[in-house]
Amino acid sequence: MKLNLDFYKNQDQYSDGDIEDEILQYIETHNETNLNEVFKTDIRWPVFYHLTNIRQNIINWYPMKKGASVLEIGAGMGAITSTLCEKAERVVCVELSKRRATAIANRNQEKENLEIIVGNLNDVQFTEKFDYITLIGVLEYANLYTHTEHPYIDFLQYIKKFLKKDGKLLIAIENKFGMKYFAGAPEDHTSIKYDGIVGYANKQGVQTFGKQELKKMLQQVGLNHTKFYYPLPDYKLPNKLFSDDYLPNEQTIQDYTIYYYEGTKIEFDEKKAYQETIKNGLFDQLANSFFIEASAKKIATKVDLANVELVPISENEKQFYNKDYTK
Repeated sequence: MKLNLDFYKNQDQYSDGDIEDEILQYIETHNETNLNEVFKTDIRWPVFYHLTNIRQNIINWYPMKKGASVLEIGAGMGAITSTLCEKAERVVCVELSKRRATAIANRNQEKENLEIIVGNLNDVQFTEKFDYITLIGVLEYANLYTHTEHPYIDFLQYIKKFLKKDGKLLIAIENKFGMKYFAGAPEDHTSIKYDGIVGYANKQGVQTFGKQELKKMLQQVGLNHTKFYYPLPDYKLPNKLFSDDYLPNEQTIQDYTIYYYEGTKIEFDEKKAYQETIKNGLFDQLANSFFIEASAKKIATKVDLANVELVPISENEKQFYNKDYTK
């Protein structure tokens, strides 16, 4: 494992605050196989989000080609980095924060195929192109770091040049028209109810998109071939996965475990609402989030989603979910 500080400017530009020091301490005193022991005494959202193995479910099922190289942009505190290292021959992850990069390094000390680059992606100079580039919870922040008239398009155009001609961009992002937002869950980034649905009050802040908007943006940068997957309850903590080739029916839509942020009160049962939208062929437009495979070449990926093995919710993690969100 190599920690590259050549592009670090001695300033962490993104953070959850001082709680990250506590998370670092948990990582230093536990190994990856027993991190969920932490949840017996500490179930706070940032701790759970950064340390739960459920995060791996966004990528652990995805069939990467043999000998693959991966560029992980915005690696956070390494929730999926080790999974990428197991699936690929070479992984390069770029992370703005040195503190977060330290967490990634501590979690992957024995990985010989990993390089961690600390710094702003716009400053990094690459000498290679990659088979896969991941944007897991990253695209929505382009407005904050790409200061142009069309930041999301320009950001996608910029990272595309690091992709091989037959490479794939893998994006995980919330759907601004997700059912949970209609049910009353606040927008994940702004904490404002219905903010994404009505087009965002702050046009210069973080933004997510609907399915058609995302397809159009990807087409504008030459990634004309896309395949959408639908992780439930969302891409952050997925415990069920669907796709356009494997859509839910009125029964299978019941087979996922819901969570909302602390203090959330909802107006209706999203699963019951999904049952009704499924009857009308609207599930893909109202899924809470997307995992998108995008490429300039035709996509031939085939996955038997009915039989994929996802990381289950452990006994220590169940208390995070067992809450009443109704009024």
